[in-house]
Amino acid sequence: MKRLALVALAGIVLAGCGDGDIDRAREAVAEQLTDPSSAQFRNERSKKDGWVCGEVNSKNAMGGYVGFKRYTVIWKDGGGQTVAIEGGGETSLDRALCDVKDEG
Repeated sequence: MKRLALVALAGIVLAGCGDGDIDRAREAVAEQLTDPSSAQFRNERSKKDGWVCGEVNSKNAMGGYVGFKRYTVIWKDGGGQTVAIEGGGETSLDRALCDVKDEG
């Protein structure tokens, strides 16, 4: 019974390995928003090459939600990151790389 519990726990831990990247990406994206506490995220995925892609919706200065926009976060070797949010610097390269089906 203990062995079964350990195997189940290991499976849960391993299943969440990509979640840390997504959490870090959410923080990086939220820092770019007018109202970070209003951020709503969806369709997020962590790519094998260190990219995180998804969509974010947040409130503008008038208090209204602006609609979901695509985002991409890329980590650099030195620990910094590049954040691209649709309409605020997203490139076609970001879009192409995030649309690749090699979920990581």
